[in-house]
Amino acid sequence: MEELQHFSDTMWFDFLLRLAVNIVSTLILIRFVYYPRNSRVKYLFTFFLLGLMIFLIASILDRVSLDIGFAFGLFAIFGIIRYRSPSIDLKEMTYLFLVIGMSIINALVVFNISDWFGLVVANSIILLSAYIMENYVPRKHIIKKALVFSPSNYAVLSSTKDLLDEVRRNTGIDVLKVEISKINKTKNEVAVWIYFIQSNDSNNNELPVEKVKQPENLLWESTSTAEY
Repeated sequence: MEELQHFSDTMWFDFLLRLAVNIVSTLILIRFVYYPRNSRVKYLFTFFLLGLMIFLIASILDRVSLDIGFAFGLFAIFGIIRYRSPSIDLKEMTYLFLVIGMSIINALVVFNISDWFGLVVANSIILLSAYIMENYVPRKHIIKKALVFSPSNYAVLSSTKDLLDEVRRNTGIDVLKVEISKINKTKNEVAVWIYFIQSNDSNNNELPVEKVKQPENLLWESTSTAEY
């Protein structure tokens, strides 16, 4: 009886210690790594409670033996219940995956009380990697923006070089590539996507406000990808 009580106390201590590590790690990830540079309060609620729920479910499944029928039924329920929400940015999806992965690691990885630092190291690697990548910004990166301008002659649209020169004269920046989106001859306007290199330590490549206006049917877009 005493051995059973000791075993039960050890399991509860193991569970509570894992829970504490998971809560602290999740809070550091979403409050001190994600939030300062993104400032989206609603995701703090989502990330924390989702991580907590994943941890509890994984902990229970790890300690309860399930027959095959009940397991299939459980997965069927999880398949029916899904988020019906607007599309989530890729960055938020990455943090969501980090929270889920960290919670599963904290719940299921073999954990010995005498070797507890292994779990802490695993969480530290995730947190440090997220912090480094969150604060890393290349010195120069390619910007993509929407631009509407009035061409001097529609003949420039048939030549890539002439179109680049036209956009460079209108914006005053060294544009790398131009993609025509829409042409409105009634208003004598052309909507294009422009790509240019912007340096983080300089604002010289900002588009002149008086020469640029946002197209009515396009969304402004900024990206640091070099695929163009």
